Amino acid sequence: MIFNPASGRSRGGAIASAVQAGLTTQGIEARLYTTSQPQDAVSIASQVAPEVDILVAIGGDGTVNEVVNGLANAPRESRPCLGIVPAGTVNVLALDLRLPFRVDQACHVIAGGKTLSLDLGKVNERRFLLMMGAGIDALTVRNIDPQAKRRFKELAFVGTGLRSGLAEQPALFRVLVEGTEYQVTYFVAGNSRYYGGRFGITPHADITDGLLDFLLFTGTTRASLAAFWLGVPSGLHLRNRHVVYLLSTRAEITPLDPEVPVWYQTDGELAGCLPAVVEIEPHAVDVIVP
Repeated sequence: MIFNPASGRSRGGAIASAVQAGLTTQGIEARLYTTSQPQDAVSIASQVAPEVDILVAIGGDGTVNEVVNGLANAPRESRPCLGIVPAGTVNVLALDLRLPFRVDQACHVIAGGKTLSLDLGKVNERRFLLMMGAGIDALTVRNIDPQAKRRFKELAFVGTGLRSGLAEQPALFRVLVEGTEYQVTYFVAGNSRYYGGRFGITPHADITDGLLDFLLFTGTTRASLAAFWLGVPSGLHLRNRHVVYLLSTRAEITPLDPEVPVWYQTDGELAGCLPAVVEIEPHAVDVIVP
């Protein structure tokens, strides 16, 4: 079990101990590993994956993302199953998979051992379970207030997206999908239907279909971006005339001006700057589900 002690409003340690006790009661030998800094979970997961039957991530989507990236370093045939105990500020994957948030119920699910084979997205060798986003999307992640995130959850992303978009002119960049090039200011590759909470930027995405859902926003004005973000909670953003929605397995993304950095994020964490290649790895990880 890999846990982030800062998750769950710094209750990660207590939650992890409760999970360990719960799994022991179910007859499962459980070892605890603590993260102390970013990317620790990647290293731990890579190290212990060949030795265990199940790797349990205790924390939010960021912790799960790191554990998955560690798992992906192991050969596909020898990867352990992934168990998840939601304990973070935002637990989008738990919502999509309908995972229980109560420790006793989560332990029961893990002990049950029922698995679902999920796709993994990949961008420049970094994996993601939920989404990859570039442009104003990554600026939103970079600028979001942690206190607002804890208090307002998904609405904090909308508010920050509006402020970030109105504060500066969004940079244009290129997206190439199946031979067609688009110039956009915002791009999301969705593996999951949810984004930042219960609303969906890519609401038709299926984490098991072997495809990524691409949302491309071609608007260039602050007014068009504001209209887009205001439509997201209700799903009306898909009717926006500046939105292109595609399903594919690969996209190539490059900045128009190499001197202007365009950030991208994976599963809600800043991951780097363009250029990037986004693709899908079908049925790459087996996750324990109810």
